[in-house]
Amino acid sequence: MTKSVRELSVARAGHTRKLIESALEDGGGVLRLAPCWVPRSFLQPGRRLRLDPKDLYAYGLDRGGIDERWFASTIPAANEGRVPDEGFSYVVAESRGERCLLKHAIDELGAAIVGESIWSKYRRWPVFAKFFDKMGTVPQYMH
Repeated sequence: MTKSVRELSVARAGHTRKLIESALEDGGGVLRLAPCWVPRSFLQPGRRLRLDPKDLYAYGLDRGGIDERWFASTIPAANEGRVPDEGFSYVVAESRGERCLLKHAIDELGAAIVGESIWSKYRRWPVFAKFFDKMGTVPQYMH
């Protein structure tokens, strides 16, 4: 059994179809997405995301603490100095020992994943959700 999603090999864009088919079979028709943690440098984490305390500053003190968890994200986090895949959700196909970006899966399989009505209108997955876990009050936040 894999201990970390980072141990799984990453399928390249354009080569995700078999991985997605396997992931759907593994999940009984539901895609399993790896947790997506995002650090922010402007507020301290509230410590309610159930991360091990050693992982709160996994990207380093200069990057800030992990105080957001993103769900079904196909966009990068707008963080200075971010790692290349920061903010993106991964689809996990553990039986294949692989993962791929949800964005690449949707780019390749489109309506088969998001449904025809969403695909025909947006040609992408247009939403995602976040859990915020800030220690203090967020003074202003907008997208």
